[in-house]
Amino acid sequence: MKYLKKFRFPIVHSSLFIILILTVGTFLRFWGLNWGLPYPFHPDERNMADAITRFSSTNLDPHFYAYGQFPLYLAYFTGIVFLSLIKRGAINTLSFTQAIFALRFWSAVFSTATIYITYLIAKKLLPKNLFTIYYLLFTISFAPGLIQSAHFGTTESVLAFCFLAVVYFSLKILENPIFSNFFWEAFFLGIALGSKISGAIFAFPLALSFFILFKNTQELKERLKILLFFSLTLTFTFTFTFLASPYLLLKFQESRGTLLYEISVAQGKPVLFYTRQFINTTPVLFQLKKIFPYALGWPTFLLGLLGIVLCWIKILKIFIVKKPHYSWFIIHSSFLIYFFSQAFLFTKWTRFMAPIFPFFPIFASYSFSKIPHFLKSKRLFTIYYLLFTISIVPGLLFSSIYFRPDVRFVTSEWIYQNIPSGSYVLSETANVVDIPIFPPNQQSAINNYQLSPISFNFYDLDENPKVFQKLLDELEKSDYIFIPSRRIFANHLRIHEKYRLIAKYYQLLFSGKLGFKEIKTINPFPKFTIYNLQFSISDEVAEETFTVFDHPVIRIYKKIIYYNKSDYENLFK
Repeated sequence: MKYLKKFRFPIVHSSLFIILILTVGTFLRFWGLNWGLPYPFHPDERNMADAITRFSSTNLDPHFYAYGQFPLYLAYFTGIVFLSLIKRGAINTLSFTQAIFALRFWSAVFSTATIYITYLIAKKLLPKNLFTIYYLLFTISFAPGLIQSAHFGTTESVLAFCFLAVVYFSLKILENPIFSNFFWEAFFLGIALGSKISGAIFAFPLALSFFILFKNTQELKERLKILLFFSLTLTFTFTFTFLASPYLLLKFQESRGTLLYEISVAQGKPVLFYTRQFINTTPVLFQLKKIFPYALGWPTFLLGLLGIVLCWIKILKIFIVKKPHYSWFIIHSSFLIYFFSQAFLFTKWTRFMAPIFPFFPIFASYSFSKIPHFLKSKRLFTIYYLLFTISIVPGLLFSSIYFRPDVRFVTSEWIYQNIPSGSYVLSETANVVDIPIFPPNQQSAINNYQLSPISFNFYDLDENPKVFQKLLDELEKSDYIFIPSRRIFANHLRIHEKYRLIAKYYQLLFSGKLGFKEIKTINPFPKFTIYNLQFSISDEVAEETFTVFDHPVIRIYKKIIYYNKSDYENLFK
């Protein structure tokens, strides 16, 4: 402990440094919001933008009910106002590209606000140690999953912020049960429900804070006041939900039907082509292996896990000595309730865990604050600084994808320069946009360049004999094979016993037995050279949707051995 007393973090002007970190976090969220435009690589973003383009001053029915209307209306009305001011005239509709950019802008705003609300929560919970606060702000500012959500015009950033806001005002209610705290609790819960109905789980910290407050209040008058405030909170929540997403009720049957369908997909009834990656996956273990390490970075993830354990020990100790500290209990319980409510679903997409990404920096910072208590030597403080530094590296590397041209543009440029016009290409279906593609400002330069790409439906290969025969025909004609992402091969090679033909195709291709040779792999991350050795990183083994929308690895194969149809058929036997 004597070394701890001597330890001082070298930043003196703490307020300025905190503002600097917040500025960096904001920059990382707003830079590169135009990635991939005008092409809609994210299907949810595309569906939301399509709904916005149908809006006008006389029609606000999105005809799309998988999500609530709040993010759609927010993007539409702010986009209309902004463009009307710029063009100095009334604008009634938004184009597809304008709608996407408006959605992404608000995702970045809510993601930036998430940094600040996390900071406010941490100030209530973490030790009064500037270094711990700095570490929290760095880890949440540089969290890859939060940076990515900020660049998607979807609901994840809104939900993450609203969940933390509900938790924050639940803590405020325990400190000071005044009406304004209940009001803001209702407001943010209503916004969450108006964005996505699954936000109903966010009501847990509200219910928990009410139960604790009611239990610990003895006076009848105070209890009646708490009951009144809680009742008003529920009333305001439903009111804000309706105002934010009126077609949840106005088109109740359609909304209900969509909700029931989405629930059935989440439960694996039925298993669709885009949910096959979850076949034979283990709940909890899948999230711990495929989502959190990549969305948070390994340092924050591991320290966060340690922090979860330490916090639980802290809570148990406090309750044993009968000196309750309900703030940590609400934080911990809210995190666990949300996690386990989603972890056991059949579909385990990264976006389902996005609302609890900000909790990990809080837990990680708590465990980080405990490290000096166990240090025995001055030299170990080097480890302290090292951990601080490496915690921001994953976010820096991940952010690089938005500082560079989209990997599909880079690949398309390479194709244009290296693959002869008129070549026959076998590619894969289920990509929102097929390569090659080019930014609009380059389109005129390649007007005379033509390929014959076939977007082949590999998903039906094992289920329809006609599809297999068609594949043999395409292989015979193809000069090149494009693999635009890991979406099909990674999923089906893992469950090869269920999809024998799909797995066999990729086994033959990757081994060279199909007669094609890999001539180019385009990795979205930059390459590094150390001591004349060149290497690059990859997160391709993460959950599929974490990589395929904004930074897939793309592979190109060239035919070097020419087989006929019967030769190919024999290879599959």
